[in-house]
Amino acid sequence: MKNSQNKIIFLSLFGLLLNIHSIHSQSVKEIETFNWFDKNAGIESLDIKNGRAHLNFDKTIDNQHRYYGPDEFKKGSVRYNSQNYFDLFLKYDIYADELVLRPYDEQNNTKINLIKSEVANFKIGSETFVNLKELNNTAFKGGYYEEITINSNQVLYIKYYKEKKKNVKEEFNLIEYIPRYEFVLWKENKFNLINDKNAIIKLFPESKRKINDFYLMNRSLRKENTALFMKNLMKFINN
Repeated sequence: MKNSQNKIIFLSLFGLLLNIHSIHSQSVKEIETFNWFDKNAGIESLDIKNGRAHLNFDKTIDNQHRYYGPDEFKKGSVRYNSQNYFDLFLKYDIYADELVLRPYDEQNNTKINLIKSEVANFKIGSETFVNLKELNNTAFKGGYYEEITINSNQVLYIKYYKEKKKNVKEEFNLIEYIPRYEFVLWKENKFNLINDKNAIIKLFPESKRKINDFYLMNRSLRKENTALFMKNLMKFINN
């Protein structure tokens, strides 16, 4: 609470000079202001430093790993405990469904799992992820989903996760990670599971022929990049 009050005081003092219009907007000046405060306050004083240490002792086959995208930290941002943080080094552990923060530079190996209940959303690179807490303890997997807005009435959510499989190779127990996906479409004011073609046709019966044609023409893409296949399909249906 003290940290939040200090940040509000700083923003109030410099608000007119920096022309900050809203705490929710992400203009260049606002981002620079937040970064200025965070840098001068120090990582140790920020709420975002809270969380368990991120440990990974995996020995995997063929250099596989548990993370979304490449096994490296990328610049990103997060809304955490009702505050925005920018220019962070993040990566997403999709096996454990944890957002990992590297709070210091590359010479320090400290990594932190941010407290999931405090994370509203985050961005890594150009992808935006949201914490769909309302899907926890339901038939859906819940947790973090990539969010792709299709139109004013439809939003596609993609759950990236990996299953762990023991693989005995050269007398060592190695781990094999198998990518999996859960596709959810917000349509008609509810979440709809669309993991297969029949479920999609049920939601878009008038587009049955378009859907069948798309599956037929994009078999390779579906096999090589399932998430991109689904993004393109949703756009194709709505064109």
